[in-house]
Amino acid sequence: MARFLKSRHKAKGAAPGSLIFLGKQKMDNSSIRLFTYNKEKINEKSYTTIEKAFNDIKPDQINWLNIDGLHDIALIDKIKTHFKISGLALENVLNTGQRAKYFEDKNSLTLVTKAVYYDRELNNISVEQISFIICENTIISFQEKKGDHFESVRDRIRNDIGKIRDSSADYLLFSLVDCLVDHYLIIAEQMGLNIEELEKEITEAKKETSNTLFKYKTELSYFRKTIRPLKEVMTRILRSSHKIITKENLIYFQELSDLVEHAYESVDTYYTMIGDQVNMYHTYVSNKANDVMKVLTIFASIFIPLTFIAGIYGTNFEYVPELQYHYSYFFMWGVMVAVALVMLAFFKKNKWF
Repeated sequence: MARFLKSRHKAKGAAPGSLIFLGKQKMDNSSIRLFTYNKEKINEKSYTTIEKAFNDIKPDQINWLNIDGLHDIALIDKIKTHFKISGLALENVLNTGQRAKYFEDKNSLTLVTKAVYYDRELNNISVEQISFIICENTIISFQEKKGDHFESVRDRIRNDIGKIRDSSADYLLFSLVDCLVDHYLIIAEQMGLNIEELEKEITEAKKETSNTLFKYKTELSYFRKTIRPLKEVMTRILRSSHKIITKENLIYFQELSDLVEHAYESVDTYYTMIGDQVNMYHTYVSNKANDVMKVLTIFASIFIPLTFIAGIYGTNFEYVPELQYHYSYFFMWGVMVAVALVMLAFFKKNKWF
């Protein structure tokens, strides 16, 4: 399956809002977890059926329902019916090739984001789609597979750190997306350090260096493509007048928008830097080839007149006056050496080498 564009064959000709999973199944069975909390109490539980989770949702508390595994269409359909979520919203959730997106409905907001992973050994960027649907006091998060992206947020809730247990569901949404964006910056920093180290290898015209440079350029291009749409999403959230995004917490989304901008600029800077390094590498290789050609040209230039002299005295004419002279052979060598030295001196004077 292509990295930059996922196949949409399954959705071809389907009606808008159809629940069709587009992507690679990464879990055998979907996992269901529910966090309910307020200032006084907290409850955390896993479930085998979604109906049991529905029964434990508290209207007077903040509810965070997390679904790991998007392939179970029956499960997604039950969530749609229970929370009266638009089919268009869930269509975006199920399309794992979807770019970061913000979707408003009458009673809910949908935010599609990406979690980014970086394998330092393989120098490879991979992406997982993570989506959020917020309905008043309930947030539903959808992940392609189990992960620990939000463990720091869970710890803050468990230990009542900061204002998270005093705030509304939109603050929880901010906290979750903030974790993903922080990780963007961590990965950008890791890749940036490696790219800066590459400057030492550029002067060595090795095939491995060329391959590494192009690998970084491809991965940064993919990384940049992943982050860029989130800038538009944050702009739409800040301009939104939806009741779920409270004015009190709008300032946090502004900070998050600045963080997204910072992450994108960092990746874009390193993308430009690696492009410059590729150009420098090619320039160095070309200069090195030119130096070799310069030496070969000098040798060829010296041997052209020597070959001319040797050609004259290698003719088959019977009467060549110099051939009768006793020291002709040594005289010819002297002339050839003199010509070579004069040419070398001339090249050196004109700084041709």
